[in-house]
Amino acid sequence: MDECLCVAVVDDHERLVGTLRSVTRSSRFRVVGPYAAHDRAVRGGADVVVVDLDRDDGHGLATLVRVCEEVRAARIIAATAERDPELGSAVINAGANGLLGSRANPADIEAGLRRAAAGELVLPDEHLPSLVERLRIGPAERLDAASIGSLTPRELQVLRALTYGESTAEIAASLGITAMTVQSHVKSVLTKLRVHSKVEAVRFAWRSGAIAMPATA
Repeated sequence: MDECLCVAVVDDHERLVGTLRSVTRSSRFRVVGPYAAHDRAVRGGADVVVVDLDRDDGHGLATLVRVCEEVRAARIIAATAERDPELGSAVINAGANGLLGSRANPADIEAGLRRAAAGELVLPDEHLPSLVERLRIGPAERLDAASIGSLTPRELQVLRALTYGESTAEIAASLGITAMTVQSHVKSVLTKLRVHSKVEAVRFAWRSGAIAMPATA
């Protein structure tokens, strides 16, 4: 059985806490909160911090930026019921691992929380075009291509799969290798690109132009 994840909610009301508790299985998730952005409980003990963008005070994005600046011991993901395609790029630029639809089906919410906890990018397809546009940079500004050039063909396959948002299990199945081998390749990719998470590796690949965006974008 998967380990239980502690999910801390940063919000100014109880609605999102209630939603997450109702759609996640208690044996796999423990949802706590809501907390203020500066609450000490947010800074330690949680595996994932969910910041609600649909705050009553209208300060959702500002709160997300503050949490991303102050919380280092947990993965951070935003949640919203809105479908504004600009939000995806905004939350990534803030430093979060992605965006979760608070009205998504329970299976998708659970999967999104687990992927965020694993350091993976969580972003609905409709948010990709805006993100791509914001990350485009000219050739003169491109990051050092030698880092990408140092990757083996298998590592490039794994990196490409990460840009498509595939999980470790999905990559293992598609490449016919074990999950442990995938994790080893990911670790090597992070080391060679000099980044610290899968999300940063994906940003590197997109910003450098080394790997094209998924066709869904």
